[in-house]
Order: sequence, then C-alpha cells, then structure tokens
Amino acid sequence: MQEGLWIIGAPEVTLAVGGVLLLLAESVTKLQPRAVGVLVLGVYLIAGLCLLPFAMSGAVLWGGIYTWDRFAVSGKAFFLLTGMLVTYLSLEGEGEVPAARAEFYILPLFCTAGMALLCSVRDFVLLFVALELVTVTLLVLVAYRRSDTASLEAGAKYLIVGGLATAFLVMGIAYLFGATGSTQFDGVARYAEKEGVGPVLILGLAFLLVGLGFKAAAVPFHIWAPDVYQGAPTPITAYLSVGSKAAGFVVLLRVLLLPFWNTDFQRHWVPLIVLMAAFSVVLGNLAALPQRNMKRLLGYSSISHAGFLLIGLASHSFLGFASMLYYLLAYLVATFTAFLVLVLLEREKEGKTITDLSGLVQRSPLLAWSMALAMISLAGLPPLMGFFGKLLVFLAAWESGFHALVMIGVAAAAAGIYYYISVVRAMFWSDPVHQAPIVVHPATQGLLMALNVGSVLFGFYAKPILALAAGAVSGIGG
Repeated sequence: MQEGLWIIGAPEVTLAVGGVLLLLAESVTKLQPRAVGVLVLGVYLIAGLCLLPFAMSGAVLWGGIYTWDRFAVSGKAFFLLTGMLVTYLSLEGEGEVPAARAEFYILPLFCTAGMALLCSVRDFVLLFVALELVTVTLLVLVAYRRSDTASLEAGAKYLIVGGLATAFLVMGIAYLFGATGSTQFDGVARYAEKEGVGPVLILGLAFLLVGLGFKAAAVPFHIWAPDVYQGAPTPITAYLSVGSKAAGFVVLLRVLLLPFWNTDFQRHWVPLIVLMAAFSVVLGNLAALPQRNMKRLLGYSSISHAGFLLIGLASHSFLGFASMLYYLLAYLVATFTAFLVLVLLEREKEGKTITDLSGLVQRSPLLAWSMALAMISLAGLPPLMGFFGKLLVFLAAWESGFHALVMIGVAAAAAGIYYYISVVRAMFWSDPVHQAPIVVHPATQGLLMALNVGSVLFGFYAKPILALAAGAVSGIGG
C-alpha cells in the first residue's frame, strides 16, 4: 500500500481531523454539549473502522520514524476503547461539563490521537511530539473546572511536574542524539552495537526513564498522582489512570525492545526497573491504606499497579511483556467500572468517600456488585482478570530469577487487599447514609454488565487475550 494511503487511513488522523471539525462546528452553531459528546463517540467509531484495513499489515513509513505493526494496531485499539469509555463517563457525569462548554468532550480526541501516535513511533523526536500532545491536552482537562480550586491546584501540580519530566525527556533525547548522531530507534541500536554502550548513552537512557516514569506514575515520579486524581473531573481521572499510564508503558516497550535491547543496555535499565517496581508496589499499597477519599485511594492504587506492570517489564522476557498487555486490559476493565459507578454517585452529590458508598447494595444492587467486582479484580483476587494479570507478571519475573521482587510484590498485593475490601464492606455490611434509590440508564446498565462479564469471562478464559497480547509483542518492529 502506498505511504500516503497508510497515513490518511491512520486513526490518529481521523481523531485529529474530527476534533478540529467539531471545534469549528461547535463554535459557529448551537450544538448542545451532549450532542457533541455523541458525535465524539461517532468519531471514535470511525477511527476504529480505519484500523481494520491495516490489522494484518505492516509497514515502516516517513523515512523510518513511524511504523504499522501488530503492536501498533493493538495499542491504537486499546486507546480508542479508552477514549470511548471516557466520553461515555463524561456524558453520564452531568455537572462535570459547564454549560456551553462542549470542548470538554472534544479535547480527549486530540489526547487519544497522541496516544495512538505513540504506538507507532520509531523516532525520539516523534515520540516527544506525541507525548506533548497527550500531556498538554490532559493538562487542560485536569484544570477544566476553573471555578473549582481543587481542579486548579491539580492542574498547577500536573503542569509543574509534567514540565520537569518533559525537560528530563528532552535532555535524554539530546544526549542520545549527541552521542549517536541519530534520533531514530534503529540508528541508536546500530550505534550501540557497533561502538558499544558508553556513559553518555547510559545517561540519555536514564533521563528517558525519568520522563516516561512520570507518565506511568511510578515511584519516584509519582508525587503528582494522588492530588491530580482527586482534583481532576472524574472522567479525566479515569483517563489519567488508564490512558496516561498505558501510554507510558507502550512507549517503554517500544523503547526498551528496539534501541535499548542491547545486552549492555539491559545491564543498566533492568536494575532501575526492578527498583522502581519494588518501591511502587510497596508505597502505593501502604499509602492507600488510610485513604477515605475514593479518587485519592484509586490514585495510590494506580501507583501500585504501575509497580506490578513494571514487574512484568523487569522480567525482560516475552512472557513478561505479553503479561503486561493482558494486565493493562484487566486494569482498564476494573478501573472504568469503578469510575463509572463513582460518576453515577457524584451525579447524586455522593461518591466522594468510602462512607458515601455505605449500604449501596440496598439502593442499587447493580452498582454495588459492579464496584465489588472492580475492587476484587484490582485487589488481585481470583477468579477475575486482575488475579491472572498479577499471577502472570509474577510468573514471568520468577522465571527470570527475580525471586525477591516477586515476594515483595506478593506481600504488597496482600496488604492492598485491605483497602479494596473496605470498600466492599461499606457497600454490603454498612447501613446506607443516603436512602434514595439510584436510577441507572438502560445503556449504562448494559455497559456495566458487559464490563462485569468481561472481567469474569476473560479471567476464567484468558487464552484469547493472551494470544492477542503475545501476537502484539512479537510484532514489535515487524
């Protein structure tokens, strides 16, 4: 297929063009925000259809800086699904969107376009551009509620820490270019193979890990996460929790499997990833124990899940990388289930604390059971997807010889069960603080049941998802 057709058909082009057209249409017409939100869902569907012709194809384009392979297609599909779920959460979260401010629905299109672009990068300059598209858009969305001081504070913290992470990322790219004379992944790999791995390359790699660690919200680059999660609009908190984290790990896989797969590089980045993983699972779970605010609790939980994903990455094995992709899907299903329930409760002026969930089963059994399944999956209890995700990354790390890391991860996961189960206990064994029944739209009921069934079904029968994950990992660079 000709290069122009590959690019025109890319979902990121569809998302960007759709976003621009909707911004123009919203500015000159009287479209209601909810109507714009529905149109945004349509743009995501069109972008998803654009993936189909390329699902079984492969190409390296733009002089080697952009690629289509199975990993890219799988990642783009993941981010399109994430974007659609965020838009649906926004539609359900009336009051999150001020009157006549429909760009709240439109801006995630550009963010998703950046995430989709990250799936295909083979050049550090393009990587930087895509990451900045994601970061700047999320910054606007985090601070979107300008009348809310908590949202403004969250935006300021995201701006400051994000700017610092960007500076480290650019410095790392500069060191790599200065040493190798190339910003392409292949160029860096060829230089390292021919000339060896010197201190400048190691420093460049370290700075890159700092910048990408911020996106993944991994220790010690996690400090922004709890405050930003708490202050951001709830649909955007879900987007940060899943989309931003997945973007960081997608780039880490691309970078570590292409320019930095050299054995000399591995001797340096594997110990760093091990340390980040150990501290993330311990700090994230322990810091979440005393939390009563649900979004803050899920913020610290997100840090711990970054640690579990890093355990799979630290294994530097095919099983570990495939397990990471399975884990990301399990995390998406459980996290969006939890945030959808929170959005519905916030619409009732509730849902900010664990206490607000007290007796929820008496007011809406569907919401209570959905949240319970989400918490059980995030805790890593069988037989849901979250359990098998943790089990797989632990097996991969154990097979690679990281026995101490696995034991730390198991102990931290056991400690984390307490705060997840405290949410379940409040919903099922506490008297309700609020008495009014909660009415759930039939479409939302269907989505919750689909997420619940997916979490159970692909826990019991994980083989199809693992096969897709294995195919995606094997396709990197293909």
